[in-house]
Amino acid sequence: MRKLLFVITFVLAVGFVYIGSGIAKDESDKAAKLWNSMQEADYQNNWALWPGKSKLYKGTHPHGALLTTYTNETAANALKAGAKEMPKGSIIIKENYMPDKTLGAITVMDKTGDGKDDYFWVKYMPNGTVAVKEVEMDGKKMSVTLAGKPKGCVGCHIASVSGIYDIMTEVK
Repeated sequence: MRKLLFVITFVLAVGFVYIGSGIAKDESDKAAKLWNSMQEADYQNNWALWPGKSKLYKGTHPHGALLTTYTNETAANALKAGAKEMPKGSIIIKENYMPDKTLGAITVMDKTGDGKDDYFWVKYMPNGTVAVKEVEMDGKKMSVTLAGKPKGCVGCHIASVSGIYDIMTEVK
């Protein structure tokens, strides 16, 4: 009986690792494509700044001491029109700076569908690699790629009473 329980536990654990790694690879591939499209678009020179914000405005946790937020044309048009929700295709890029104005990370929300929570989130390091967070689960350390629907991103943005769009408009 113990052997059977061990075998079942082992098979389930390997299965979860296999499934998890497939999901992480898919998310990493999407993140790499998004990064490449951001670079091709030359977003820093061609995209609009968040309405009413300049470069290096005061930030809040967890993004950084100073922020610069860019929107693609789809998002910029929705903001200008006073839309209550971002349309599919909207991309918001937030550059997260340290107090000394050193770029610490780049966080991105890409609206991939028509639902309120249809976003692909990703946190990049300044060199364009996807950020990885070390977590502990059942006493084992694991690396989690911060792309897709990371708990921290989703939890904070969904926590807004009015939804994802409204929390973005509350940028201080």
